[in-house]
Amino acid sequence: MRRKLLYAVMTLTALAAITGPAIATASHSDAAKKHKTTTKTGPRGPRGPRGLAGANGKAGPAGPAGSNGTNGSLGTNGSAGGNGAAGANGSAGGNGAAGTNGATGASGVAFLRTVIVSPTATTQVGNGAVLMAAIAGLTGVNAGNPVLVSVEPGFYDIGSAELALPSHVDLQGSGQNTTTILGEGSLTLTAAAGTQIRYLTVSDTNGSGAATAISTAGGLLDVSANASGTSAATAVLANAPSMPIVNVTASATTSAASSLATAIQTVNAVVIQGGTFTADDGVASGQAAALLAENAMSVNGATLVASGGSAAYPVFLGGTSQVVKIIASTLGGSGGLFVPTTDTLDIGGSEVPGVITGVTGTANCPNDWLPSYSSPSTNCN
Repeated sequence: MRRKLLYAVMTLTALAAITGPAIATASHSDAAKKHKTTTKTGPRGPRGPRGLAGANGKAGPAGPAGSNGTNGSLGTNGSAGGNGAAGANGSAGGNGAAGTNGATGASGVAFLRTVIVSPTATTQVGNGAVLMAAIAGLTGVNAGNPVLVSVEPGFYDIGSAELALPSHVDLQGSGQNTTTILGEGSLTLTAAAGTQIRYLTVSDTNGSGAATAISTAGGLLDVSANASGTSAATAVLANAPSMPIVNVTASATTSAASSLATAIQTVNAVVIQGGTFTADDGVASGQAAALLAENAMSVNGATLVASGGSAAYPVFLGGTSQVVKIIASTLGGSGGLFVPTTDTLDIGGSEVPGVITGVTGTANCPNDWLPSYSSPSTNCN
């Protein structure tokens, strides 16, 4: 609007410059006419120069706003502001996936001379196979490198096989009532000299012949031995053991005609300390002996009891010119004592049965007593 106004003013100004001389000429002509002077009009002269621009007129009203231009480029980021106050903890997220396993740690301290046997199988027979394999796998064992085989609680059935313990190996259970080795053959466990069996139970049950639970040339400590056979049963056979027989509970039973049940049979020098030895023959024609001694030996603080059969002997000597000494023990059996010629049986400070059925040798019973607490004769009768 303002621009149009300026254009009008400038147009009027230009017209004034152009028409001015003509108007002046017309006025002069009129005057001449008045003076009766006649003047001829000449050609129009050239356009004079443009006059000065007039003053700007008042600004017209603002026109409508134009459309927005394009956005300029982003400016550079300003400096980071300070940290705001920590917000409240959000709820715990779910567990992430398990990470990979770490490196294997260093091995723990291993036993140097101890083999641990565990009942890792699902059956007693399977556990027996584990025990047999552990003994068979021993190597490098000698007097300078003895080995302990430690058997955890459980039942280990080796069937009709024979578990053979080599020299310089000790077999240790976890207790007579918790570790049991079972066998069904003629012999369950045999041990060489320089061994000791302790803290376990060994049982041999043979329904068609003789049964022997333990045969040892080593020592026994806190062991239970049970043998049950038809023709014969021996709980412990001690053949010149290199160590004493200590706190052993031995039991033997038989069930066939003319059979023999023996709780402990000793060969060569044997020392028995404590323990209980019982033998029972279940047939009238059989015999039972709590102690069957073939050579010189000694018993201290033990219980020797026999029962059943045609004769039940707490002590039966083998007749090899030996001397057997029994001290502070209890002897019981209907067959009494059996002491053949050339053998000597010395019993002191003990309870004796008071029955002698087979003493042709020498039996001495000073300071002893009968089951009735009366005193026997000096020859044990």
